[in-house]
Amino acid sequence: MRAEMDADPFYHKCCITGDRSKIEWHHVWIYAGKQINEKWAILPVSKYIHDLVDKNASVRRHLQKISLNRAEPADLAKYPKKDWHQIKLSLE
Repeated sequence: MRAEMDADPFYHKCCITGDRSKIEWHHVWIYAGKQINEKWAILPVSKYIHDLVDKNASVRRHLQKISLNRAEPADLAKYPKKDWHQIKLSLE
């Protein structure tokens, strides 16, 4: 998956700022105590944004929204213990 993401231009600029320098891949979701390791759940962010995720709820929620917009229903169905519909509603 890493090679696939590296080949995808989406993963080479920050999905919030558009900055192309110092890109880090952020795992947006935790499920059963582990990071969801799927493309829709990993987003490219600048180091600056990545450092803010744990400190800034609005940044975290913005990334969650982007991630859920990238997910297909079949992707979310793999993680039935999360109420994805309710999460989407709360982010809007």
